[in-house]
Amino acid sequence: MKTNLKTSQEKFNTETDPKLNLIPKNEYRAILRKHLPDEIFQLDKKHVYLYLISLTVYLTSMIGILKINFLPLSILLSVIMGIALGSLTFFLHDLFHGSIIKSKPIEYLFGLSVGILNLFAPSFWHKVHDFHHARTGNVDDPDRSYIKAESPKNLIEKLVYKLRISDESYHPLASLIFMSTGFFWYFFNTMFYGLVGKKASIQEDKKYQRIQDLFKKESDRFFVFFELAVIFAFQAVLFFIVAKSNLITFSLISLLPVGIAHCIAMSYIHTNHFLSPLTGEIDDPLVNSLSLKNSRFVDTIFSNFSHHVEHHLFPAMSSSHYPKVRKLLLELYPERFQLIPMIDAMKMLFKTPRIYGTYTELVSSDGTRYVKCLLPSN
Repeated sequence: MKTNLKTSQEKFNTETDPKLNLIPKNEYRAILRKHLPDEIFQLDKKHVYLYLISLTVYLTSMIGILKINFLPLSILLSVIMGIALGSLTFFLHDLFHGSIIKSKPIEYLFGLSVGILNLFAPSFWHKVHDFHHARTGNVDDPDRSYIKAESPKNLIEKLVYKLRISDESYHPLASLIFMSTGFFWYFFNTMFYGLVGKKASIQEDKKYQRIQDLFKKESDRFFVFFELAVIFAFQAVLFFIVAKSNLITFSLISLLPVGIAHCIAMSYIHTNHFLSPLTGEIDDPLVNSLSLKNSRFVDTIFSNFSHHVEHHLFPAMSSSHYPKVRKLLLELYPERFQLIPMIDAMKMLFKTPRIYGTYTELVSSDGTRYVKCLLPSN
């Protein structure tokens, strides 16, 4: 479908499309809650075992790389480290939603232990992610994709816009590269504009404006920078002492695993939301989010993150119980609940644009191609 696009200077229409027939998430919750036992809302301390197993695999693989002088095996171990780090990242996600332990200091220490390995400040991500849940599918959602009315703000964004968000769709090779660095870039780009960006430079971008509001206190901003200092100090120890200033060794024990973990995380984030429409002030998870089919083994490693609609309905529930919520959604909302294999969702990413022209349409960067977002049949 081809049509003329509004110029980038025109204001993006932020009124919710009445044709979407949206249902607020609290209405879903009220109905689903009647069918769910109280015990599945309790803390799931057993989830800590996943952290211990993943961290053991991560550290054992690192030791193997340092001890074994055989590059092909070292690369394999580095890939295993990346998968383990991805598992730790999704554990951290569940942890910060409060489904595992009550103690905030212990929760934070777990989070910092993952952040120093995965190169992001946990306190910053925690606040921004909570805001994502509060504003999912809105124009100020920090996790949404580009909007046509917003111009790229710097050289890297322009590069991403041109290569990854090409005229027709994702550029497959560029997408793989940017997904591997995407979470790192998303985090630091969001942090820069959210913490130190001038309001004049982000006046057209509501998500950055709202992030600035989250970090009004000097103490909050200082704490984020303190965490970054700890992270870079830890990485310096890895480089100079553990890797003995060998860039190849450091890449194998840190940079490559981080790239793999980020690629895993971003592949979920993109498929969970970037094929779906924006919904404005009415947060309807069955419309603005997408759940994925994966093998039970993959779901176990990555804390059922494929159950994303389920997560947005009950974010504080242990992810081990999301299959029960999925079963209910399939029974109660068979025509509304959107569930597709992850591999099919990835293929759709590579065949469709990544810019919102309207709430329900994705548009190519040259404005010649519109594609409807995924929508429920009812």
